[in-house]
Amino acid sequence: MCLMCEGKSAAEVERRINGHIAEHGFSVICVQDPNPKRVIGYTVGLTKIGQPEFLVRGVCQEDTMMMLDGLARDVLRGARYAHGHTADWKGGQWLYFVSKNGAGKQAVVAYRRYAAALRVLEIHLVDRDLVQHACKGHRDRVAGAV
Repeated sequence: MCLMCEGKSAAEVERRINGHIAEHGFSVICVQDPNPKRVIGYTVGLTKIGQPEFLVRGVCQEDTMMMLDGLARDVLRGARYAHGHTADWKGGQWLYFVSKNGAGKQAVVAYRRYAAALRVLEIHLVDRDLVQHACKGHRDRVAGAV
């Protein structure tokens, strides 16, 4: 449940986020909804080390938290992600990273902290077999045209 919905003040929520960033290097914000398609999650804190924040929508809260926590920890260990990169995810899916302009509407806490410095990679879940099939078709068309 949302901390403010549980009665926490904005200042208490801010202190909690600051504590997570101080202890772990990042915090994960998750806007919950009973309908998983309406869940939004994003990281806060990676901008401080010059890396983009992550944003994911339409994934259940448990997977959102697991995904963002894992990716942020990877970044803190030196991994770098950019537009067009992919990463493995459970169930044979890929995470596909897309630069997100205007993310301040979704990643509100990150935008309030970093404003113009904020860069966001939105994560899309993609079926690996579908992508590989599409890529093979593209390669075949390109090879046939040469």
